[in-house]
Amino acid sequence: MEKSELLEKRIEQLEERVRFLEEQIHTKPNISQLERPVIQQQQVKQPVEWDVLIFQKILPPLFIVVFIMGIIWGFKAVSDYGFLQPAVKVIIGYVVGFVLIALGIWQIKKSRKNLGHMLLGGSIPILMLTTFAMHQLYNISGPTVAFIFNLIWIALGLFFTYKYRSQGIGIVAIVGGVFVPFLIKSTLPNIPLFSLYETVLFTVFLWIALKYSYKALYYISVIFLQVAILVFFIFTNVPDAYKWIAMLPVFAQHVALLVSLLKTKQMLKEQAYTLFSIMLLTVLWIAIIFTANEATALMVIITLIYGICYYVYQKDSIRTPIFIANGSVALLNIMQLQLDNLLFEGIIGLSYIYFFVYKSFKHILHLILLSISYIVAFYYVLSCSIMSWISWEMLHWIVFLVGTVYGVYLLSRIFIEKTVINIGVSFIAIMILYFLHMVATLLSGDIGSNAERVITSSLWIIVAILFMIVSRFSLPQGKYVGVSILFVTLAKIILFDISFVSVAIKAFLFIVLGVVGLLVSRAYYKK
Repeated sequence: MEKSELLEKRIEQLEERVRFLEEQIHTKPNISQLERPVIQQQQVKQPVEWDVLIFQKILPPLFIVVFIMGIIWGFKAVSDYGFLQPAVKVIIGYVVGFVLIALGIWQIKKSRKNLGHMLLGGSIPILMLTTFAMHQLYNISGPTVAFIFNLIWIALGLFFTYKYRSQGIGIVAIVGGVFVPFLIKSTLPNIPLFSLYETVLFTVFLWIALKYSYKALYYISVIFLQVAILVFFIFTNVPDAYKWIAMLPVFAQHVALLVSLLKTKQMLKEQAYTLFSIMLLTVLWIAIIFTANEATALMVIITLIYGICYYVYQKDSIRTPIFIANGSVALLNIMQLQLDNLLFEGIIGLSYIYFFVYKSFKHILHLILLSISYIVAFYYVLSCSIMSWISWEMLHWIVFLVGTVYGVYLLSRIFIEKTVINIGVSFIAIMILYFLHMVATLLSGDIGSNAERVITSSLWIIVAILFMIVSRFSLPQGKYVGVSILFVTLAKIILFDISFVSVAIKAFLFIVLGVVGLLVSRAYYKK
């Protein structure tokens, strides 16, 4: 009976084994083959095609500039000798511009694109300079006609950029376009027209730059709009009633850059860093132009906008860090405008925000901002002398010390190297000694400088002992820092205190310091 049961169990085991093998046979073809290691071929460095570099890339832009300069000097020469009337010179200028356009189109059709693009790009400044001379120098036309003509030339540049996919033409057009309002002679500047014109011009060229990934055109359009606004505010007396309209290009640029970062996928990193830079400039413009309450309202709006953007794109590793950076800058400005006494605490808090964002996204921008914020806080707190126990300066110092201690702890968790903790603990010790020196001044009160020296030395000795106690549990560097503080205290007593204190105080200080030194030596003595 037992043998039959054992036999049945054995048969069941064999059947299970057979089924397992059958499954292996059927599933074997589905097993993915091991991927062969891909041998990366070294890219062969292509030789420089000197003919293409010299004759197609260097010569056309160089000599189109030379040609334009020659046209300008030619007009100057014939004007000096009185050979041509103003109207004839204007006509010749326009003829030269249109001839360059015709030649440029012809060269492009002949597959000489670089030369054709340079000719088309060179025609735009010639047409604009001719219009400038017609209006400003010769008074042949009024401001309205000159402005319309310049709009036509910029539109031509925009059209050529779009049709022939030429970044160079776009750069020439945008550089000339932003300064068109300054080429028009007017006794009373038209602020709404200026703002609307600059806004539309920037938006159109920004769209082209992003559509075709033209990095140079993108950066130049952003930078030159800021330059144009700066020049406008320098040379124009903007009444308070028009300051919101005059700031329209600044706000429009910020909004356009934000929307493009949200809605496009081209040049995301370049867009992100540009948006942060423009955020800083926007904050500066707001601080200069608007009152404190107006600036606060604008900062609140900006903070809310970036808060919403962060909530929607919080998992985006490129966009989110910029949203946090811009929102925190706006929040810090709110504190500076409305809670000036707590600005220092805001800077420390901002440093921690940048740290945690860097920890999450590993974005180098936030590590840089963290360093800048802490350096600002460091210089700020050094300028704060504690004059009373209950004061903003005391709060600033306490927040700084606590924040620094916790910050060094967090950094030591990320950067494994002992250098971080070694430098951090030493820096903390120096800051604590300076803080205790100011505390000793408060404790001594009106007693005198001798009491201040004794209290300072006593507090430093206590701190040295505390560092050594901590080293017993969690901080090996503490014993070295503690010993260093003892040596610093001894040097302070010998160099600065011994000549000003009485014999009894000298005896007290040396006895206490000697006993502590011997106890430390005994505590760390090894056979």
